[in-house]
Amino acid sequence: MKGESDAIIQGHVASYLASLEAPRDALLARMEAHAERDNQPISDPEVANFLRILVHATQPTQLVEVGTNIGYGAIVLARAAGEKAHVDTVELRAETVKIARGYIEEAGLGSRVTVHEADTLSFLKARCAKPVHFAYIDCVKEDYPAYLDLLAPAMTKGGLIVADNVLWRGMVGQPNVPDKEKARVAGLAAFNAKLTKHADFTATVLPFGDGVAVATKN
Repeated sequence: MKGESDAIIQGHVASYLASLEAPRDALLARMEAHAERDNQPISDPEVANFLRILVHATQPTQLVEVGTNIGYGAIVLARAAGEKAHVDTVELRAETVKIARGYIEEAGLGSRVTVHEADTLSFLKARCAKPVHFAYIDCVKEDYPAYLDLLAPAMTKGGLIVADNVLWRGMVGQPNVPDKEKARVAGLAAFNAKLTKHADFTATVLPFGDGVAVATKN
């Protein structure tokens, strides 16, 4: 998303906040360059830092990432969670799985991150038979409500769900949306409503990055 102008907050504020970001290490910087070059959607740096803070604070050991892409988010989560934690992450495309596994091995996290090559909903149906302490959603926007339905029963008390892109370039909440974006926007709006009104969660939507939803299991 950083290849585009900021659509959620004012441009001068976005520039100022970007100036406060800590430098990434060489691997993450290279992955950011890879994502920009090949138009691969990965977490914005400020969202990645937010994930680090949440994981450091809560110390989950069973983490699920919905949407691996090239492995950027999985590496951020696994590093923050520490040696006793494990991240299960899912990616459908075989070529992208290979790239993600390569970066994860390079980060020295091969034993702490499992990249599942699978359909996301099928993966979640199987994985959510076991407890989940922390879930990060950044995958097919139309399917966000279905992801929540599968994750909610598996989340432990105090567990966190974080979802990226929930304002989708500022289009969620707008009265008029381009036809090509209507399905994504409808899915995200349904997810936001379902999460914030869910009886089992306390949730909010934060207007930074591309919109980030955060919820804790009651």
